[in-house]
Amino acid sequence: MRNAATPSADVTADAAALWLVRREEPQWSKDDDAMLQAWLNQSMAHKAAFWRLEHGWRAADRIVAVGREPAGEVRPRRRLRLPSLSIPGGRLAAIAVAALASVAVIVLTTQQSIRPGDRVAAYRTPTGGNRVLRLADGSRVQMNTATAIRAGTAPDAREVWLDEGEAYFDVAHRPDRKFVVHAGARTITVLGTRFSVRREKDRVTVAVISGRVRVDDAQASASVPKAAIVSAGNVAIIEPRSTLISTTGSDKVAALTAWREQMIVFDDKPLSDIVTDFNRYSNHMIVIEDRELANVRLGGAFKTHDSEAFVKLLRAAYRVRVREDGDAVILYR
Repeated sequence: MRNAATPSADVTADAAALWLVRREEPQWSKDDDAMLQAWLNQSMAHKAAFWRLEHGWRAADRIVAVGREPAGEVRPRRRLRLPSLSIPGGRLAAIAVAALASVAVIVLTTQQSIRPGDRVAAYRTPTGGNRVLRLADGSRVQMNTATAIRAGTAPDAREVWLDEGEAYFDVAHRPDRKFVVHAGARTITVLGTRFSVRREKDRVTVAVISGRVRVDDAQASASVPKAAIVSAGNVAIIEPRSTLISTTGSDKVAALTAWREQMIVFDDKPLSDIVTDFNRYSNHMIVIEDRELANVRLGGAFKTHDSEAFVKLLRAAYRVRVREDGDAVILYR
């Protein structure tokens, strides 16, 4: 019988996997490295578990450019143990195996309160994908195209990391357990119920459907408040050294969240921005060859996966010329 004080192989592998993921954080410091070395030096079992997973991680990095998920297929990525989600998961140690199988590497991008031993799960949608995650507490997360998130639980919090893409959150009211969304250096804390978050490199857009959220920006400059309250019907656009809160009302919020119904809605928007939206949902890119054409402003509503109908409209109504070039559709005068 194993001594009760001796960690099981599963527990050791779980801890090794989380140390490996944490080491990829931008905030990893010399103190963190010292803590990792101390953990490794506790036993050969720790070193063996860590080295084994590290080898798998590096192998995944080498082949990440090779893999490609079939169009329309949506499946969990690098699933980790998380009983609080209704979607089945695996052990934390499966992180390297799943990375090899799915050929996708997701790294932590923000400072976390989740620690080794806490429960974390990672999910991804491919280009054009859309899926709904249901949390055991009653909360719901809808993921848009090309989106990667991680969800974790701690005794006093529910946390989600939006590593890329866009997600809609319908949060169950739990005063005893805060709900926090991390998007790079920005942290969105729920004060209400329903909102969406879109992350595009250094820009984060938050649209609130009902209730309120608080947006904290760790990179805010001295002249810009580090926190802002965004109420229902408002939109916050957070960029490095600036935060803009738009009070244009529910119509703007509805347009920004129309993707939930697989729609793109735009009003007096430059063609270049509209094309960027369509390109998020397809590997068949639309390219504007003419700068003047890119600045033409349009309004309308189309299905996210029906860029062909949009291009036909441009050709018929605006006499835009179109040519095919491999996987791209070129627009020009």
